[in-house]
Amino acid sequence: MSPVHHPRHDTGSRHDAGSPPGQFPPSRSRRRRPALAGTIATVLVASSMALLTACAGSGTDTGVKIVDVGNGGDGSLHGTVPARRLAKPALNLTDADGRPFDLRTRTQGKITMLFFGYTHCPDVCPTTMADLASALGEVKPDVRDQVTVVFVTTDPDRDTGAVLSRWLKQFNATFIGVRGPFDRIRTEAEALGVPLEKPEVQADGSVLVTHGAQVIVFSRDDRIRALYLAGTSVQEYIDDLPKLTAERSGSEEARS
Repeated sequence: MSPVHHPRHDTGSRHDAGSPPGQFPPSRSRRRRPALAGTIATVLVASSMALLTACAGSGTDTGVKIVDVGNGGDGSLHGTVPARRLAKPALNLTDADGRPFDLRTRTQGKITMLFFGYTHCPDVCPTTMADLASALGEVKPDVRDQVTVVFVTTDPDRDTGAVLSRWLKQFNATFIGVRGPFDRIRTEAEALGVPLEKPEVQADGSVLVTHGAQVIVFSRDDRIRALYLAGTSVQEYIDDLPKLTAERSGSEEARS
């Protein structure tokens, strides 16, 4: 389905496109930013919708589009269950250390949480990574050890391996950063239903990167189990992670 455009909203976030990605204070990892939460509340009109966010790298407004992705939850999870359980792709990109990265091989047997974003993002990307880190810090170690978080940059020209590694370590040292040619990243993202547009330099020098904001969760059978929208709370992740790791492959309802 084509994106449904929504009026743009100013989140008040400012970020210098020419500077390195800003530090994300640990104290923010357990709460949502009020301005962002307010923006999401105005556009999250149904549980079956995922967000496509346009994150400006400087002090411009942030646009949000809505894309239909599925049929809502299955009653056991807070996440949205997609209409089709797409297979986990290989991606065939490069990790932050410059090594070839095969998503299926590197995350075999794990619950995999995949997110497309970029380090200069002023709002959704750092908030999502912080929320995942907080949730993983609250669940039992045996649950945490069964989960892998993979962050694929949508701005590979600026997100070098070193930048990705440094940025992700602010949240959790186990998070995996992945990069590669933009065209391949866009192909892989769109194959999973994540809209992605090429970074654009604005008149004021800021860089606008429009990308889907859903966290894609793959179960042990290497198929999509659920999607978590940008408004998902830390507590909702905490509630769902033990359920996801307890499943051997994915619920019968999700497979049907």
